[in-house]
Amino acid sequence: MQATTILLLLLIAVSPTFSEIVFEDVSLGFNDGYKKRKWAPLNITVRSQNEPNTFTGELIVEVRNLNSDEPIYQYATPLQLSKTDRKHKRLYIYCPKKDIKIIAQLLPRDDSEQGIQAYNSDTLVKYELTPQTQIKNRDYFVLVLAPSGDKIAKFADKMKLKLNETQDVDETQAHVRYLPNSRAMPTQWAGYSAVDLLIIREASLTDRRISTSQQNALLNWVQHGGTLLLSGGSNYQYLQGSFLEQYLPVKLIHDETKDSVPPILKQQFGLDTTSKPNDVHTPYKNIYFEPKKGCQTLIGTDDQIYIAKRNFGSGQIICLAFDYNAPPFSNLKAGEIFWRWLLMTHGKSSKRFADKYAPYREHEKKINELFLSKMPTQVPLIKLLTIILPLYLIGCGGIVFYVGRRNSSPRKRIHRYWIGTLIIVLVSVSAIGFARVVLPKDVEIDLFSILTIYPERKNAHLQTYISLRSFAYTETSITLYQDNVIRPLLNEGRTQPAEFYQNTQAYLEEIIVEPWSPSTYVYDHFFTADTQLNEMKLENAWIINGEKAVDLGTITIGKDNKLPQEPLNEIVKKIPPTDELAGKREKFAKILQQEGLFLYLSKPENLLNTDDIKTQTILIGWHPTAIPIRQEGSNRIVDSETFVIMYLDAESN
Repeated sequence: MQATTILLLLLIAVSPTFSEIVFEDVSLGFNDGYKKRKWAPLNITVRSQNEPNTFTGELIVEVRNLNSDEPIYQYATPLQLSKTDRKHKRLYIYCPKKDIKIIAQLLPRDDSEQGIQAYNSDTLVKYELTPQTQIKNRDYFVLVLAPSGDKIAKFADKMKLKLNETQDVDETQAHVRYLPNSRAMPTQWAGYSAVDLLIIREASLTDRRISTSQQNALLNWVQHGGTLLLSGGSNYQYLQGSFLEQYLPVKLIHDETKDSVPPILKQQFGLDTTSKPNDVHTPYKNIYFEPKKGCQTLIGTDDQIYIAKRNFGSGQIICLAFDYNAPPFSNLKAGEIFWRWLLMTHGKSSKRFADKYAPYREHEKKINELFLSKMPTQVPLIKLLTIILPLYLIGCGGIVFYVGRRNSSPRKRIHRYWIGTLIIVLVSVSAIGFARVVLPKDVEIDLFSILTIYPERKNAHLQTYISLRSFAYTETSITLYQDNVIRPLLNEGRTQPAEFYQNTQAYLEEIIVEPWSPSTYVYDHFFTADTQLNEMKLENAWIINGEKAVDLGTITIGKDNKLPQEPLNEIVKKIPPTDELAGKREKFAKILQQEGLFLYLSKPENLLNTDDIKTQTILIGWHPTAIPIRQEGSNRIVDSETFVIMYLDAESN
């Protein structure tokens, strides 16, 4: 009894002082849904309880090779926790082609220090996550924002789909994941990188519920190749007045109640043979649509559109007049028939459908080799040595000649050898010290870029392959604009992982740049293009629709410029055409062409391989001037080639 009393008193005394900092939750992607070679959101929740002091430091995330435990990337973001606190952090990380594990850790940092390396030696707390098996690139990743009771997963999750209707084997499948609420929507377009189809139903789409950054992230992702599907019926109240309404393929005239399912939908949903024949006479909510310019009617009549689609940059937006989750469309057989048809025909944009070729493409490896192939005489240090080294050798040769003169006695020759050797050593040491002070600190930059312009929203996406070299070993940093991501072009051969800092402003810090081998990165950036790209000069320009094209030569595009109206009387089977190109522009174009990066523009595909997929009219060409990036310190762009793609269909909408 006495021992029990003492133990109880000890517990009472200790419990108020119990303290800890723990990782409450760490998750990758959307409910563990992610793809290799894509970006994914990493959500981390950290909690402190009864801590004696406020924690100030960094949240560090290491992406490691699952098999070898070697670090691949390292991400960091500042974190401050009061004595009892809970903080949620979201980082956007790149998932490489290797199997990975993720190690999250909290490291305290002195307020006077900055940067990823400025930590105390002891890790405060650590958490290890081994992600589940990734979704294959050829599979369909379906993300749903809808309240509980949604039935898409019941119909489509793990649904087997054939890559070709002539094959008996199902080679791909759909994977359905849900967002818990609108707050979980990414604030950067890269967060949707692995998602093929986003479905929204019964979700408020006002500025009050969806932040500006979330709106831009969603729209940028769709333009970059995503597919957005919006349910209709009783969702009329959510679509009308939403930030998406202006981009829909149809006008929302009014909602109505239909007494029965029209024949065209009976056929599409298989409702004529359903086990509940009364369902075809069940009243249901419907939205009356009128088409906008660029609208494609997927299912409809002369009087009513039931499913409409429009191209939106490289992606597409689909609208349903009915609610897919309401009877009779939510019945088992009808749902399975409808979702199989929708996924196979419109579940992925042509750009995303081409991701099935991603595991076989080697364009990044070839671009890296193109950077490495720079002639020795073009390397900054080599150019400097071709001037200094001959002078240095002539000077040393003069000293040796002076020392070795025969008309002097052996004793004087020995003295001269010692003096000459000392002079050479002093000159060498002085030259090295002088070089460290005098050698230019410039970082020479080579750029290969792909610029995609979307006139409808007056914005653009820039993907830039960057090569950094310097005259001597130095450190530099690249500061990113908002809504940007950067990663190494190739991670092989790196002695330490690339380090990325993400806060309100992200940057890649402490890049080691050397003379002999370039540091290479891939930089993706969305930006407003209404003023930055006025009066842009394009060389080797073409207008292309499918395989039909016309060569425009050199033109200038701008805010008030109109393109020449010429018939598309030429045939271009591969994009970009390499006719009349030369030098590095030709080499870069051949890499893009050989790896089929833009095959989807001339030969769009889906699972059914239908011949009636609508192609888009685009303007392509080459811009001779670099679209600059933000880099700390002095830099000098030496070579730059920018391949430009501009969507023209949307410009006239």
